[in-house]
Amino acid sequence: MRNRTQARELAIQALYQIDVQGRDILADAVSFCRSRAGDDEVAQFAAELVNGCQARITEIDKEIASIVENWELPRMAVVDRCILRMAVYELLFRDDIPPKVSVNEAIDLAKKYSTENSGAFVNGILDKVYAGYDGGRSKAGEAGKEEKAETEASSDAVADYGEADLHVHTICSDGTFTPEEIVVEAARLGIKTIAITDHDTADAVRPAQAEGAKRGVYVIPGVEVSGYVPPFEIHIVGLFIDIDNKNLIEKFRQIHEERVSRLSEIVERLKTVNVKLDVAEILRLAGDSPPGRMHLAEVLIKHGYCNNFPEAFNRYIGDDCPAYVPKTTLTPRQAIELVHDAGGVSVYAHPGVSGRDDIIHMLVESGLQAIEAYYPSHSPEVVARYLKVAKKYDLAVAGGSDFHGRRKPGIPLGKIKVSNEAVHALRQRCKQMSNMVTAI
Repeated sequence: MRNRTQARELAIQALYQIDVQGRDILADAVSFCRSRAGDDEVAQFAAELVNGCQARITEIDKEIASIVENWELPRMAVVDRCILRMAVYELLFRDDIPPKVSVNEAIDLAKKYSTENSGAFVNGILDKVYAGYDGGRSKAGEAGKEEKAETEASSDAVADYGEADLHVHTICSDGTFTPEEIVVEAARLGIKTIAITDHDTADAVRPAQAEGAKRGVYVIPGVEVSGYVPPFEIHIVGLFIDIDNKNLIEKFRQIHEERVSRLSEIVERLKTVNVKLDVAEILRLAGDSPPGRMHLAEVLIKHGYCNNFPEAFNRYIGDDCPAYVPKTTLTPRQAIELVHDAGGVSVYAHPGVSGRDDIIHMLVESGLQAIEAYYPSHSPEVVARYLKVAKKYDLAVAGGSDFHGRRKPGIPLGKIKVSNEAVHALRQRCKQMSNMVTAI
């Protein structure tokens, strides 16, 4: 059975329960879908259908009533009524679903779960609904977009993220695991949720999410970007971002170009300390990934200039070292705004490593929404300090391993995790930002 077909069957069962028992059981009905789904993709789509139908129930029923002849909604069989509601919701408010798919799936559901005449009954009504909109959703328009956002937020409200590692890198930036390998490892370790936060790219998100759907691992789309504060850079993690955001994609392109130029400058500076590397070798190692210091460090180790990654950074390319060149493409405010424009929540990454507590107030004024209090190198005292900072500035709290595979040995995936409640608090900040933008 196809995933979306399975999701529709679960959604119909949930909508039936709500129809019979009342809207008060909405959360329980959605939880029912998730518990029976088997994987996240099915669970997510079923939840979207149930929440979407309930969010637009008045408009949906009005549409059905305007078409049905000699029938009133209360007189319909409950199953038929639920199938019609779900299909009309898809037709009017979901631009991502082909109309014919919605109609055909509804007919199949009616044949399977209702009377022998229900298929034709449902088909006749849905054909009129579809025809009334000239084969499109023109009258639903902006309402559909608003509803979709509401549905996603409502679905998330009942999501169970479990314990989550919210800072993970793949081979698409400077990690050594493929997106799929990351998810397989998370499943092996029993980690329910991870956030893919590669540097200046979101290329790993979709393959990771596809693997996550197979293995029951929820993958949050994220990114890590740098903001330059002289003399060094600080990092901003974005969580729950829209990876198709046009501004984000264009900025990634610009940053990639800047990274190549930066790498050339670092190689030139290394010559002053008698280290000779070939830029082309570093770029070949990076491949399609944004080239960075981790790739350069690996080449330094390969040619015997140092023994490991920490030594490469501490001796040559780390902050305040002879060949250090900062990324200056974005200011912190621009980095934060980039995340917000893509619908995400902005997080000040590893503040204890950055050592720039003096700029936290400025980051908050720029719109910062969260701080990564939990991090592998943060001692209990440092964690406590940033929890106080979070409370002082009303920031959500994030945390993660900053997993890079063998490029950060001794830091396994899931070394640092945060609670389900912490993930929900972060997700809620995305909703708050969306409301603020809408109000403006």
